[in-house]
Amino acid sequence: MQRFASVALSGPVLLRIGGRRGVWVLRRVGSGRQDVLMSYEIFDPFEGAPDTVDVRECLEGQGWSEFLGVGDEDSVLHVQSFRRTVDGRDEFIVDVWDVVQGSPYVKVDNFGDLMDVLARWAPVVQAAALVAAVDSLRSYGLDKDGLAELVGAKVAFGASDALPALQRHEQEQAAYRRQVAEQRKAARDAAARPSS
Repeated sequence: MQRFASVALSGPVLLRIGGRRGVWVLRRVGSGRQDVLMSYEIFDPFEGAPDTVDVRECLEGQGWSEFLGVGDEDSVLHVQSFRRTVDGRDEFIVDVWDVVQGSPYVKVDNFGDLMDVLARWAPVVQAAALVAAVDSLRSYGLDKDGLAELVGAKVAFGASDALPALQRHEQEQAAYRRQVAEQRKAARDAAARPSS
């Protein structure tokens, strides 16, 4: 992938190199202004596949697995990344979905670029969720999965009736978090021990 040593620009610009490759040049504000180069590539994991291919099977067949995401699959807007390892190096692709359609997959070079893409999309996903929640509250229709209906059902059910189940669930989650923390600590300790 082509790289640039430095570029001096006054604002966000998208440069294209060739047909499917490009570089995002983005302005970052911090302890001084600097231009950030982020390489990306439009990536088609379904090239040559039939039109009715199962998306998950196709991605898994190429070694991709779900990695990090913003929002969930039922959200109005969802950003999902996938990761695979090729020749000892991680590769990442990102897909953006609304309730009807997805974007082309974008391939980024490294974990830092992936985190930057997710951080840039997070406010958009959050805003879309808030708009959907407000629209749900203002709607006159009933939706079995709507926010207003779920809140009303919880109020009608009553916190006192559900309290034992909620407390049990909270205790189970706390125990699970402790177990995961202990496993991570044990893995770190094992990695830190010199081999004999």
